[in-house]
Amino acid sequence: MSVAPLIALLVILASVLAHAQAKPLAQDYRIVFHNPDPERYVEGPGLVRLDNGSLLAVVPVVPREEWSKERRATQSRTHILRSSDGGQSWAQVSELPYYSAAPWVHGSALFLFANKGGTKVRNDDLLLLKSTDVGKTWSEPVTLFEGHFWNCHTGMVQKADQLYWATDDLALGKLRGPRVIAGDLSGDPMNPKAWRLSEPVPFPGVPEMMTNPQFDKLSSQYLEPNVIEVRGKLRVLMTVKPKRQSTAGLAAVLDFEDKGGPIELKFTQFHPMPGGQLKFCILYDEKSKLFWATANLVVDGQGVFDWFREGEKRGNVRYASGLGGNDRRFLMLQYSVDGLNWFQAGCVAQAGKISQSFMYARPVIDGDDLAIIARSSIHAPNQHDADHATFHRVKNFRSLALKLTPEPEE
Repeated sequence: MSVAPLIALLVILASVLAHAQAKPLAQDYRIVFHNPDPERYVEGPGLVRLDNGSLLAVVPVVPREEWSKERRATQSRTHILRSSDGGQSWAQVSELPYYSAAPWVHGSALFLFANKGGTKVRNDDLLLLKSTDVGKTWSEPVTLFEGHFWNCHTGMVQKADQLYWATDDLALGKLRGPRVIAGDLSGDPMNPKAWRLSEPVPFPGVPEMMTNPQFDKLSSQYLEPNVIEVRGKLRVLMTVKPKRQSTAGLAAVLDFEDKGGPIELKFTQFHPMPGGQLKFCILYDEKSKLFWATANLVVDGQGVFDWFREGEKRGNVRYASGLGGNDRRFLMLQYSVDGLNWFQAGCVAQAGKISQSFMYARPVIDGDDLAIIARSSIHAPNQHDADHATFHRVKNFRSLALKLTPEPEE
């Protein structure tokens, strides 16, 4: 063989390797739902695995901000879809008149927390519905609590006879804070007397030393609580948006105990969490003894580059304040042994443009895989007002984790 062709081959190979990039774990998505209406958008979706192995998705579609106040009470819709082939294809089985919804399974029944679109405040009441035919038909809603509540499908703790979740109390306005929901499942979950609601914990504010003084005039908030249980301790972890996400990767930690009476929820601390500046979702995997979370990482939180300033001028980027903390392109998967310190497993999916996104994900364990639904801007007006719900499958997800527990000492 001549040396020249071999050298040419090596040059080509070296060029390919030099330009090789890491690949996301589940970039090839399937469409769960597409919303073509430019005046509405896909809100935070939910996902559960049913006992028969099928997957059930919950996809709220609501009016965009320009039309929200006048339309959200009457034109918000939650679409219920099911897949019997592992997420490859989806069929709608029902539709409900709600702004947001989070599904869960107990026994042979499917349940749905739901929030209505409100008139004076964006959302009204916490409702509960039940289905005994895997989502085709639903009971009349039961009002568990009246007020102004909202959350999308975040982490829940569910035991044989107890369920813990948390919701935002929007009645507090700029100080919106979490309230823990505790349900006694030993009887009839549809009985409002089976449920308790903690008092809210208003947003305490982020210490000045944790943010850049340059962005002092921007607002901060916390929202979208997850509930987890760490070695018997119940905790709430929340998204924190310091100065419009100019400080990224920060979560809030709150703690509570359930002694059977009123639940006292207390703010504990702020703690670093990759992707803590945008909605994240945590679940616990009994097999790996690890927490797993989907979250979004940002690449330029304080606007070193002009990508988001230019995007806002074009009109296809929203809620950025000229900064990059609201970057929703990189949907990541991470894992933790204590629910506080997180290791990166990889990127689930990556959007190419800053006007696009894979965000507000909900992971579900499906055998050796993670089934994930995401709120996604593919051809949407901007990175926030999504036009799709997409499905992603991370195969053999446990193989992505390092062993975090120490070996025994001699």
